Parts: sequence; C-alpha cells; structure tokens
Amino acid sequence: MTTPGSPTLKLACHCGANTYSFPVTLPLDKKYKDIHLCLCSDCRWQTGNVAGSFIHAPNPPFDPEGSPPATLTAYKSSDVAARYFCSTCSSQLFLRYNIPELTQDTNNGFWLASGVVELPPGETFSVPEIIFGDSVGDGGMASLISDIKVCRTLEDALTPDDIAAKEKDASSLDVPQKLEGKCHCSSVKITLSRQTGQPEELPPNTFSSNTDLVIPNYTPADQQPPIDEKKPWWIRDEQVPGRGHRFLGGLCTCDSCRTIAGGEVQSWVFVPSVCIELTLPSGETVPWPGNEELADNKKYSGVIGTYKSTPGDPGVLRGFCRTCGANIFWDGLTRRNFVDLSAGLFTQRGVREEAWIEWWTERVSYVEDSERRHDLGKRLEKGLKDWKARLGGRA
Repeated sequence: MTTPGSPTLKLACHCGANTYSFPVTLPLDKKYKDIHLCLCSDCRWQTGNVAGSFIHAPNPPFDPEGSPPATLTAYKSSDVAARYFCSTCSSQLFLRYNIPELTQDTNNGFWLASGVVELPPGETFSVPEIIFGDSVGDGGMASLISDIKVCRTLEDALTPDDIAAKEKDASSLDVPQKLEGKCHCSSVKITLSRQTGQPEELPPNTFSSNTDLVIPNYTPADQQPPIDEKKPWWIRDEQVPGRGHRFLGGLCTCDSCRTIAGGEVQSWVFVPSVCIELTLPSGETVPWPGNEELADNKKYSGVIGTYKSTPGDPGVLRGFCRTCGANIFWDGLTRRNFVDLSAGLFTQRGVREEAWIEWWTERVSYVEDSERRHDLGKRLEKGLKDWKARLGGRA
C-alpha cells in the first residue's frame, strides 16, 4: 500500500486509462532505474520499434493468474512471456516472464516498459547496456551508441569488431525488390515499393511539412526552408546506383512517442502512401487506406486499431495492431498521402535496411524531451555521427 508522501514509481499510458503507482524506498535501487534496451526479435516486432525498453517492476501490478484489467490487452509473445498494452492508445505497459526462477521474485516476473514510467523527483534513468545484440543481423541499435555495453544475449559481450562484422555481413546481402514488414503476430503486413520521384510522390499530390528530425520544431516559421517541390525532404538519394531512391528514417524521443511505444526511443520511416501496400489477414493486398477508412471501415479497423488526437497530440492519428499491440503508423494534420511507419516492422534482414532507408544522423527528433529523464538522446546523437564517420558517410 502506498502512503501519502511516500516515494513511488508512477506508470501511466498515453490516454490515462491505465495508471499505477509502485512504492519504492530511497535511495532508489538500480534495478528500478537501469533501463535494459532489448534487441530481441520479439521486442522489435511486438513494439514496432528498434528495441524494447524495460526496468524491473517493484511488485506485480495485478494478479497474473486472473484476468488482466479490462483496460489492458494481453498478448502471449512466446511460450514463456506475455505482454500487456493499453486497449485504447496501445501504450506498451508490462512484460511478464512465466519462468519459475523469475516468478518467485517479489515482482512475480513482471517488468515495466520504461517509457511510461516516471521516477520519484530527483531520480533519473541510466542506460548501461543493450541485451540480445546477437538477435539482429546488422547490429541494429548497438551500432548507434558507441559508449554502451552490448551483450550477445544477457551477459557475453559483443565487441566493436563483432558489431562491425555484422554490419559488413548485412551490407553484402541481396537487396529485395520490395521491402516487407510485419507485426509480431503477422496480422499487419506491409510492403514498400521504391520511390521514383514521379508526380504522385511529389507536392501537391503528396505533402508533409518539415519534420522536427531535420528542421527542429522550435525553428521560427520564417526561418524554415520551403518544401522543394521537385526534391522534397522525404525523397532521398540512392545508396547504390540503380536501386532507386531511399526513404528517410530517424529516431524520436518525444514524450508522445515515448508514452505510446513504452520505450525511450521511437524509430520512424517517412513514406508516401502511394509506395505502401497493406496485406490483410484474409490474404487480400490493398493500397494503403486513408485515415477515415482506417478509423471507420471495419475491413481495416478490426485489424488496425486507431487512436485519435488528444490535447497533447493535436491532429494526430496513430495506428496499432489490435492483436499484438505493435505500433504501426503516425499521421498528422499537415499531411497529404504521407505517413510515418514504425521502422521496427521492417527487420527481417536486420534493423536499419540501409539499402532502403537513409538514416538521419544529424539529430534525434525532439531530443529535448528526453533530457530530464536520461542522457540517452544525446548519446544517440553522438553515436549516429560516429557511425556515419566510421562507415565513410555510407549511411
């Protein structure tokens, strides 16, 4: 029981339908503020992100032997793990391992998705390591933070040479004619075609205002460059001649993405909707639907849940898999036939898919939002630049 004035970890989803308080003792034990970044395929496909992000739960949020609260959706991601997300806004909230040696602990096997957790005043998170680095073919997020311990699974370390070898191996793989992605349960399957620079991919047919990733949102409107109608920011150069234009990809640490994803870093790929095909569980493949269809047509809404704008996120429609909770897309007011897709869906050959995606290395979007929580955003900004320099600008 929490007594008034006692220190707590507070957990809340984006829409507020799920709120929890966990009593703790100060000084805070490291296991409640040391974030484990997990690169396993279950975390990537189930969240739609490049990594899961978890801390120990001080105690069970509910009795796992009974039914979870009505506001939660449970998803069994493996024989020994279940995940729980908000049924309304899709915030990732809990992970529980049903393994005897873990369920005997005081937390009964529960972990908290760190992105929805607020520590007691004066406390900040630390990010000491990445786990399951061997689960991703190209090194994934481990390539993008140069000052962090990377474990093959839970303990054995991967060296910088090991990670460089992964990058080299991934770069030699055959590049598919189309880029395929999916959520963990495979209810949502997405296929991307190459950009061509044709009129349907250009303004005014396709439009988006400047992204904070490239032009910080705090930049005064009169100082923001206009959208180039012949070569807008979302159509990128070829990495290798003959393969076609790439999409822009980037990392975001804004509070809204964090509390939706349940993780500290969200990864996006920016795509004209004309380049997207959606395959439904029935096997039918259709062009990417418009927002009204996604929200109101049962053909789509039964598969992809949508979460409409809130006062803190005006004009935004987000989408998620109703079954496994994977974060699928973001769409905003200043958009036309253009959508942000979660990069973690496209992880069959690795994570970064550099033949298809040009990763922005100059900035982490809304990095300012992360600074009160930890130094991960700034470390990523440095790591991205180091990664680009190490690869000779190939990224």
